[in-house]
Amino acid sequence: MPLKMWLIPLVCVRPECGKHRLTAAGLYRTVRKVLDIDRWYDLATEYLECKGCKKKYPAWSEDILGQLDMGHRSQFPALLTYRYSCDNRVLRMMRERTLGNSVTQLYKKLMEQHSEAWTQRVLQYLTACEPFTRSSLVQPPVFTEPPLLPALPRPKWLLSVYARDVLGRLHEVKAKITSVFGCVLKMDSTKKVTKKLDGAASGTAAWCTNVGNEQGQVLVSVLTAAEGHGLDSVAAGLMKRYRKAGEAAPKVMYVDRDCCSQHDQSRVKVMFLEWAELEVCLDIWHFMRRFAAGVTTEAHLLYGIFMARLSTCIFQWDPEDVACTYVRYKTLFCLLNF
Repeated sequence: MPLKMWLIPLVCVRPECGKHRLTAAGLYRTVRKVLDIDRWYDLATEYLECKGCKKKYPAWSEDILGQLDMGHRSQFPALLTYRYSCDNRVLRMMRERTLGNSVTQLYKKLMEQHSEAWTQRVLQYLTACEPFTRSSLVQPPVFTEPPLLPALPRPKWLLSVYARDVLGRLHEVKAKITSVFGCVLKMDSTKKVTKKLDGAASGTAAWCTNVGNEQGQVLVSVLTAAEGHGLDSVAAGLMKRYRKAGEAAPKVMYVDRDCCSQHDQSRVKVMFLEWAELEVCLDIWHFMRRFAAGVTTEAHLLYGIFMARLSTCIFQWDPEDVACTYVRYKTLFCLLNF
């Protein structure tokens, strides 16, 4: 109830109305059923009316929630859908999508939590009824049967709610992604991501090109129909991001192809022409692969030994890291012996 509880001035969102102030019009008739971690709860709201155009708004609509400041907006507890609603605490459990953390696994966890909480409430109800049964001398009283455990929405609904939550945080996600920078970048393409596309998106892209920094963070990711195709807009967007943020231009760009040219500047250098001091280099892995281009097969017995020796010729151990590792292992060895 943002108007009754907080006295926040709310206005009508219709352009022809002229932003008339909304007034209270009682309670909204519909009460929503919200899915929580271990139970369901009911959510009610107030009804707001515009005296100019006579349009009414429930206070949980996006037209009203969009007018609240971040502090009050964050207190709204749920995401509403057509039939059911989902509490924000359940949504947070879906945001960490790691290996094994699927919507089916979340559905099983919710079922377990709801079952245990329902069992506890049934036991409390039966415990409260027991004294009346013992005190009856003639005819034992008849109690109402406890309600059945409400059914949970299926995993498909949970996945759709998660998608709506991501769309609602799209501006925040974009802000986090576009605030990542680096002075040493690497651009590489892979087919592994596009092979996982399913449904209507299946077969719409062949390559996924990523640009990362020296800390392993991804600055931008784009799907293309061919390797290296349509990356001019990506380069323009990256240069614009650095320019608007006032960040220094990267020093090195590692690529897996188009790092050099026999006649003029390389294609990658032309794409990032605004970064005049950028040095485009072939990344170490593909550099090593070119040494092994003459090997007929990777299954050769000497292939692994050759690549390992080649790696020691390129990389050098940091003495400080080696010393720290030695002290760490020595301490661990002493603790195990103790």
